[in-house]
Amino acid sequence: MDKYEYEKDSKKEYGEETYDSAKYDEHEYVINLLSSSQEADQDLRDNAREATLFVNKRDGAWEPYWYNNAKEAKSPRYSFDMVNPIIDQVCSEIEQASFDISVSPAGGNSTKDISNTYSGIVRNIEAMSDASEVYNHAARMMVTSGFSAWRVVHKYVSQDSFDQDLFIEPIGNALDRVWFDPAAEKQDKSDSRYCFVLHAIGKEEYDRRFPEGSGESVDEGRDGEAYYDKAEVVVIGELLYCEEEERELAMMSNGQVHEVNDDFKKIADELESIGVTEVRRRKRVKKSVCSRLFDASDWLEEKKETVFNMIPVVPIFANYSIFENKTIFWGIVEKLMDSQRVLNYSVSREVAETSLAPRSKYWMTMSQAAGHEASLETLNTNHDPVQFFNVDPEFPQVPQQQGGAQINPALRTMSEAMRGMITYASGMFSSNMGDNPQNQSGVAINALQNKGDNSTVKYFKALEYGIRATGRILVSAIPEIYDSARTVRLLKEDNTYDVADINQKVIDQQTGDVVTVNDLSVGNYDVQVKAGASFKNRQQETIETIIEIAKVDPTILQIAGDVLLDNVATASAQQISDRKRAQMIAAGLIPQDQMTEEELMAAQQQPTDQQQDPNMVLAQAEQVKAQAEMMRAQIEQAKLQNEQMKLQLEAQKLQTQMQGDQAENQIDFFNAETKRMDTQIKAQQAGATIDKTSAQAVGEQ
Repeated sequence: MDKYEYEKDSKKEYGEETYDSAKYDEHEYVINLLSSSQEADQDLRDNAREATLFVNKRDGAWEPYWYNNAKEAKSPRYSFDMVNPIIDQVCSEIEQASFDISVSPAGGNSTKDISNTYSGIVRNIEAMSDASEVYNHAARMMVTSGFSAWRVVHKYVSQDSFDQDLFIEPIGNALDRVWFDPAAEKQDKSDSRYCFVLHAIGKEEYDRRFPEGSGESVDEGRDGEAYYDKAEVVVIGELLYCEEEERELAMMSNGQVHEVNDDFKKIADELESIGVTEVRRRKRVKKSVCSRLFDASDWLEEKKETVFNMIPVVPIFANYSIFENKTIFWGIVEKLMDSQRVLNYSVSREVAETSLAPRSKYWMTMSQAAGHEASLETLNTNHDPVQFFNVDPEFPQVPQQQGGAQINPALRTMSEAMRGMITYASGMFSSNMGDNPQNQSGVAINALQNKGDNSTVKYFKALEYGIRATGRILVSAIPEIYDSARTVRLLKEDNTYDVADINQKVIDQQTGDVVTVNDLSVGNYDVQVKAGASFKNRQQETIETIIEIAKVDPTILQIAGDVLLDNVATASAQQISDRKRAQMIAAGLIPQDQMTEEELMAAQQQPTDQQQDPNMVLAQAEQVKAQAEMMRAQIEQAKLQNEQMKLQLEAQKLQTQMQGDQAENQIDFFNAETKRMDTQIKAQQAGATIDKTSAQAVGEQ
């Protein structure tokens, strides 16, 4: 039995209260459900908030006791931040990477063309939403605290349009505002029955939108406030929850799937009249996500049905695990806080002891200083080459310098130990931070960088997991949004775009049936995420790779010239690439399965007796000549080897008469081979001369 069905039937206990999923329309029940979700995650959220304040708040890097203690208040309290650079290093690697969502067929009459349409639509949604910024901001929060989130929404494209679209939006301060079903165990929380998203809106905006509202904020599940000078807001809640409804599906002969309802019954006769018949039926539970806003006192609006069949809120967790039926997570800061705080304390004590320690001074008697007071007063600032003093019979010694700062050496030892602990706890070594004080080889540096990457790859994987969940939400919702005939923009990986007509009704000229072209509701599709270097970096790698291969095989430039130019990011490179590609198509160097529809059509329309380009003929003749010269060199080498073998056989013949007959036969054989190779060389040279003469004649014409 499905986990959700089991919990729906038997109820699930959280703490002391029992919650029933059928009571989502009761305000008191929902308030208690929010409180229960917050209590289940309170301890980890508090740790995550402390880690966030540790790197963001001015005094966050100090323990409150030492920072606020009245006795310690007179001592210096400095922060020597070694944590933020580590966060920046991990996050900059993420920001420079590329996460590409690709959609592939997964059965049910799915096709590669429609999967490419899905991929193009998803990339276009990401572009319209500035999704890369949403991902990067959430990734930084996840690396810092261990948790962050974003959401997928649907709304009208513009105020003057009836077309709707999907958008990826950030959630500010997800630590306080996003609360999932505590029973959900999947890392993307796709098994969550409900989710709360809290919104802080201005008091005036609240009064305008909800004039009947009480203005009472819901609890954010946070103990205390770190900041006090803030805008006046009202915090309202949004409940997103799944409803289930049993429905009957009918598969038609054209591959379409319809829900058996009144609308289907109305068009059943029309479908049958054009030859579209019902193949089979089955029952299935339909999930749909509903949304409703509320404040601390009551509901603010009626329930709204969404286009989603799964909760459209995507969490990302660092170091995710389930332990004792509880979701566990933590970021990179939590394990560094103690070392950083001890470092701040020890270095601040060093500063205090240094500043309060007496300076080194010269000690002398009053008689020794008499008459030289002026020069002694400027002892630290004058440039006099000598300093005079009087000889004192009662104290014959020369004035001596004594005193000076005596710093506790244990503080310096402690500081250095904490720096080492921060390095090892974070897994970020000098080479990862761009610091290589020793003269090491490139191999050694790469080994150290890889060692550090082993500690940061988990953050890449967490973000990749969340983006894959986003792709699944989009693919499941796209057929609901793009449900009518329309032209959509398909964004490619290189930021160029195509347009496609979807859900277009056309008549099959052979059968007379009405078919839907690019029907996004047909078939099942899977989502994968490819994480790697940014497209710009991959362009540079492609150029370098092709050039390196061309050094070994120069002919690669003849068959990959257009690919090379496509990856050159200059203003006119595309024009040159188009010309090169046209030249390659005319020369037959591009296979038909790699041509676009326009190129293939143009190639098929070209006359078969079209005169060949004289320059191309000359180039081909030169290539044939070069191949003949290479063959000639190979034959000459073989001939030399035959001569050497012949000499060896002659020597063997002289040494023993018994083997003479056999050696003579082999000598005759190699003589015959030598004559045959001489004839072949002459034929190759004659053929190359004829080809070159023909090419020159064509060129003169």
